[in-house]
Amino acid sequence: MTQTISSTSYETLRVDVVDNIARITLDRPPANLIDRLSILEYHSALIAADADTDIRVIVLAGAGKGLSGGVDLKYLETFDSVEMKDFLRLFYVETIRIVRNLNKPILASVHGYAREGACTLAFACDMIIAADDADFGYPGVPNLAGPPGMHVWFLQKLIGRMKAAELIFTGEPITALEAERLGLITRVVAAQTLEEETMRLASKIAQMSPLALKRTRDLLYQMEDMKFEDVPEVALDALSSAFDSEDSKEARKAFKEKRKPVWTGR
Repeated sequence: MTQTISSTSYETLRVDVVDNIARITLDRPPANLIDRLSILEYHSALIAADADTDIRVIVLAGAGKGLSGGVDLKYLETFDSVEMKDFLRLFYVETIRIVRNLNKPILASVHGYAREGACTLAFACDMIIAADDADFGYPGVPNLAGPPGMHVWFLQKLIGRMKAAELIFTGEPITALEAERLGLITRVVAAQTLEEETMRLASKIAQMSPLALKRTRDLLYQMEDMKFEDVPEVALDALSSAFDSEDSKEARKAFKEKRKPVWTGR
């Protein structure tokens, strides 16, 4: 049984909830190109999904032939540098801020193509599961004669400067299989099973304690740029403080009693 997450009517995407999983599908035919409205609607959908206590996991996907062809170049055609900076602040900075502050995990499910801005949306997620027909490209240098913004950080962080430089300077797409080999994405599956495998992974995560998911997600990003000498104490505090939570007590009790835990999120 599928139900809408809110009464909000979206023009560029649709949101459905199935089994505690919110699926946000970019739906702006023919290529799900990104403009100001689509960004604002994506932000709205993320915030609504995060606020819904019945939702445990969020999935980002695309309708049609791919996740998205990236930012709509026709929309940017008349922009000067000031307008471009304002747009990118909304797209890059605000999107990353909202995603990083989510209380629940978010997965990207990618088929077909993901270009430039679409890669921003995908790599901002916690995990990416991609179809074997998918590819990822960063055509900022050939198409805009400029650097591809956040991808300079994301790519170096995920696959190192040498390979990042090749992808950025040439603008040539990389296949999902190569992206998986490099550690750029989480998993590649057969195109015909993408939705099934995405929901399988999302469902597995959704069965975990919502409090544990939030705390673990927070710790992942907190430790991302932390100096190693700061890590041990933060790790000790994170795990030991969890033992006082109701969900941690329930997890240990359920394990001992060989049953599924019942989470309260406290």
